[in-house]
Amino acid sequence: MNELDYTSLETAISGKKTIKLADVKDRIQKVAFDVVRFTDSGNFDKLWIVKEENGEKVLVAMYDEEEPLTVKASAWVAMTDSFDNINVFYKGEAIAKFAVSKMGIAKEDASTVCRSLPEKLASDNSYVSSMLSAVLNYNERTDVYSKYPELKGSK
Repeated sequence: MNELDYTSLETAISGKKTIKLADVKDRIQKVAFDVVRFTDSGNFDKLWIVKEENGEKVLVAMYDEEEPLTVKASAWVAMTDSFDNINVFYKGEAIAKFAVSKMGIAKEDASTVCRSLPEKLASDNSYVSSMLSAVLNYNERTDVYSKYPELKGSK
């Protein structure tokens, strides 16, 4: 009698890519909260979230393997967390976090903002400056600019 691997079957049906955390724990880097990325991969913009499934911690891909070829890669990523914050990443590093309520964004619109924010940040330097000024204090902005001098030209 053959055994059926239900985890593989569920992954195939749902389309979500999952990996057992125990199998790759030495190859990942924590980005923010329960979000990680692989350190040995050239795709630093591909983030994973740590979840518990069937009593075991797994990584679930936060990106879609079926992305259309027309999507332009961006150094910017934005995502919501379970506390109704938007986390903004630049080149895979968390650089800003803000509460959707403090920015006048309705909770139900947060995912739309996260989808459009990276493109806006990649194409509008004044928007980068405005966002960083709104959510970071002077010292935090100075740290970001020292690490990513290409953003300094946007202030």
